[in-house]
Amino acid sequence: MTTYSYSRLSTFEKCPLSYKYKYLDKIKPEIPFTGIEAFMGSTVHEALEYLYRRQKKMPNDDISLILILDKYETIWNENWSEDVKVVKEGMKKEDYFLQGKKILADYYTNHQPFNAETTLSVEERIDVNIEGFKVMGFIDRVAVNNETGNLEIHDYKTSGRLPQIADLQNDRQLALYQIGARKKHPEYNENDADVIYHYLRFNEEFRFRKTDEELNAVKKDIVDLIQTIELSSWENNFKPCVSNLCRWCEFSSLCPAFSQSGRLSDHLSI
Repeated sequence: MTTYSYSRLSTFEKCPLSYKYKYLDKIKPEIPFTGIEAFMGSTVHEALEYLYRRQKKMPNDDISLILILDKYETIWNENWSEDVKVVKEGMKKEDYFLQGKKILADYYTNHQPFNAETTLSVEERIDVNIEGFKVMGFIDRVAVNNETGNLEIHDYKTSGRLPQIADLQNDRQLALYQIGARKKHPEYNENDADVIYHYLRFNEEFRFRKTDEELNAVKKDIVDLIQTIELSSWENNFKPCVSNLCRWCEFSSLCPAFSQSGRLSDHLSI
């Protein structure tokens, strides 16, 4: 039985043909590369993971900002490769490196001494069975609020753009993670649970509390989407979804709806 993830589901929603190439045909991109924005984001995530693992292991330790920034630099240098590409005009590798340091410094200043919550886990895998379909994911951090006793699901974003509130309210990812976290930590099932999006570049946090009714609606939405995916697989019917995102698609050279020149104007009516 197929195990679905949030990224797998969202890939199908963005473009069914891209889903087929990636998950069914398992095609490797001709020229694999990582955008530096994604590289910087993953490095910041690893540094925060290190921070909270250390804080969980030694809660009475005074964790210095210098320690976190040194860890960030070490992770950056160890993982850097020529496959990481800077594509934005006027930007250099060093600019992104400094952006990451500033993100971590601002976060540290706003949350130190890190005693508002008790961290239960970082990068926690959750597995949810919804009407016989298996869905999995990884939560950046699961914690308990020390004042309210509520379970908290934290997600860290390094996006350069703030979202619309309505988009966050309708986002199924953290709702799914809330379902999984409550299942994995049943001792907190009687408490309320909060999902918290951290938009790190802006020092902004968005906090939501999903009701059981809302979570059931998310489950139904996920089941409907998986059934659509499995019907597409059975019929072998995966149509391309043409948009400006095609310019960054790793399968654009294979896609029948994408011209050799990469110009989309002739295909937007597809």
